[in-house]
Amino acid sequence: MDVLKLIDDKNDGQGLKMTLPKTRGVQFEYRTAHLFEKFGYEWDRSGSSLGTDLKILKDGELKYLVNCKKTSKSKVIYLPRSEVKDLAETVKKREAQGLICFGFHCTPIFTHTLDSIENTEQTEKNYKLVKEDSQTLRSFLSEVSRCESSTETSNTSK
Repeated sequence: MDVLKLIDDKNDGQGLKMTLPKTRGVQFEYRTAHLFEKFGYEWDRSGSSLGTDLKILKDGELKYLVNCKKTSKSKVIYLPRSEVKDLAETVKKREAQGLICFGFHCTPIFTHTLDSIENTEQTEKNYKLVKEDSQTLRSFLSEVSRCESSTETSNTSK
């Protein structure tokens, strides 16, 4: 009982504070969106109404549709193949690229493109997402930024 009172006192009498999985997921979406923002992108949180979590834009043009997945307990995330298929269909219609962004407890954000996810370990119904087979979102965006810079440089020197 003394331990619970101690926790209650530390939380200004509000009792134990627990973050619900949905809240953790939304926080992860915002964390992902803010990283895109650091690389000059704008974003809109879809709230999964489109079947995607984030729309990422650059100069007003839709660049990426992003599905986000977060776990704090496991070292693997099983992503249903149907979600990847739905994302692939949506990005084709919207003329954008699809990304799966995911994270584990106290890790950076990892990402897979729709092409790279095909190279991950799979079961009959799921893709198996692990950090060892993945690229961080920061390094992905750095590469994209370098490619865009070199393209702009070569276009201005012509």
